[in-house]
Amino acid sequence: MSEQTRLGGDEYWMLECYGPPEEDFTGIASYPSVEGVDLWVSGSRFDRTVPEPIRLEWDPEAEGPLKALYKPVIPLFRRDLLDALHAAGVDNLDCYRAEILDTKTGRINHDYMAVNIIGVIAVADLEQSVYEDPWGQVLIDMDFDSLVIDPKKAGGRKLFRLAECVSGIVIHRSVKEYLESKGGFGLSFVHPSEWIG
Repeated sequence: MSEQTRLGGDEYWMLECYGPPEEDFTGIASYPSVEGVDLWVSGSRFDRTVPEPIRLEWDPEAEGPLKALYKPVIPLFRRDLLDALHAAGVDNLDCYRAEILDTKTGRINHDYMAVNIIGVIAVADLEQSVYEDPWGQVLIDMDFDSLVIDPKKAGGRKLFRLAECVSGIVIHRSVKEYLESKGGFGLSFVHPSEWIG
């Protein structure tokens, strides 16, 4: 058995957006609470209408380029990235209009959507992965130093949250390759064996 096969191959990758290497980037100042939404990482559809637009502000202390994807708290996807994901066959994203205010100029950015990723799947091969489970749940908030994905458990799905650590976004190789063919959008595709989450 090859090392690549032992590590679950390269059918699935972890999606990140760290920003330009060795450069600062513009971030979000704070994330508002949204009426009726407790968590954006549950993987389930919201059971009530989400008020739109969701209003945020750029961090006035941070300068640099904007990222295509902001993951924490409320995932924000730039619209061109969303278009590319849809073109690559991703169809499980519930999207909500967002407005991001630049408090220094008064300009409002409409280029992002707040995104709820529908679907949480337990795909970790825990016998091969390196992890800690501080809560003893084998779900939601495990700490991985190296993840091995069992692709059979994913059932060919294109993009979903990792049930064992719901902050992790898993992406199929075909979607990764399509995004790369469109320039990559500044995203990072991390092999699960090298992912820390």
